[in-house]
Amino acid sequence: MATESRRNRAQGRAGAFSLLEMLVAVTIFSIAIVAIIEGIATSSRGQIWIEDQSRAVMLAQNIMEEMEYVGEYRLGNDSGQFEGDDSRYSWATEIVDGEEQGLFEVRVAVSWMEGEAQRDFQLITYVHDTSNETTTTMQQ
Repeated sequence: MATESRRNRAQGRAGAFSLLEMLVAVTIFSIAIVAIIEGIATSSRGQIWIEDQSRAVMLAQNIMEEMEYVGEYRLGNDSGQFEGDDSRYSWATEIVDGEEQGLFEVRVAVSWMEGEAQRDFQLITYVHDTSNETTTTMQQ
């Protein structure tokens, strides 16, 4: 009978985990969970950066297109703040004489705060000065 109880205890231990095995398993699981959470957080920060940058590009293009639509390019600087959903973005424009006569260099910058850091995006283009051109018409 003593040998049967020893045999039953040995069989019971073979199917169970020891305390050390449980601690090792929990430690490995904890390390894996922390790594997964850090990966998700890094991915989220990257996605937010991409969204902010894309929004700034779109806003800068809108300012540039508005200037092109109006068609008057005056040398100097201008700036402002966007409204509504884009109120955390500000813009600034600068128009200077280009290296070639009859060209203007147009710069549009969009800035925003990302946490403690200021981020910005800048578009630069050259436009032809059409204000001094004369037009000729054909008469019949």
